[in-house]
Amino acid sequence: MLDEFRMDNGIIDVRVDDRMVHGIVATMWLPGMKATRVMVISENAAKNDMIRSTIKMATPGGVALSVLAPSKAIENFSINKYAGQRVFIVGKSIADIYEIYKGGVKFKRVNLGDVTQNDKPVAVLNKTVRVSAEEKQMLKEMRDAGILINCQFRTDDPIINCTTVLD
Repeated sequence: MLDEFRMDNGIIDVRVDDRMVHGIVATMWLPGMKATRVMVISENAAKNDMIRSTIKMATPGGVALSVLAPSKAIENFSINKYAGQRVFIVGKSIADIYEIYKGGVKFKRVNLGDVTQNDKPVAVLNKTVRVSAEEKQMLKEMRDAGILINCQFRTDDPIINCTTVLD
């Protein structure tokens, strides 16, 4: 699975995790994917020094960190800034990942890891994934464009193909 989702733009995988970079991402996903950069996509995190500092502390040594608003990530990918790197993207929300998708950033998969911070009625896709109707539509649109939608919390958990659950 190491390079199964790698793109020429540097992206090796895309994950939605409302905790962004935390123990499981830092100790399992980043080393397992041999990431050289973790990119957190979140408008709020990009503007908040405290959140950025916390994410920096959680990022393993030797892994570069970017905390970007979706618009800045789109801009950077459009100029091929990360080619030659191994970029693991973590979006705080499905909407963050959907925004970079709509902005033309290419990726092969969205892994729904921990999506539980929802204050609207939700559909339960997995024990750690709850999506609103609006998020479900975003995922369907990406799925219909050929992007694989998975649910997998830890690297040693089974991969659950959420593609058909979205209908």
